[in-house]
Amino acid sequence: QAKKSRVKTFIKLVNYNHIMPTRYTLDVDLKEAVTVDCLQSRDKKVTAAKEAKAKFEERFKTGKNRWFFTKLRF
Repeated sequence: QAKKSRVKTFIKLVNYNHIMPTRYTLDVDLKEAVTVDCLQSRDKKVTAAKEAKAKFEERFKTGKNRWFFTKLRF
């Protein structure tokens, strides 16, 4: 059961012009955990990914936003 509830996170710098706007939003505040300067060194990036993972796992365990954690079927 613990393996199914695992969340894998990654941090990537993305150009805002390449993002497609949708009607879906997720109210997880990651602004203080993930910043532009955290991408400069590997240690900062790893700690930021761990913080983001903790926030996403907490959201998953509370059961909010179930649609966000469903597997994408293409």
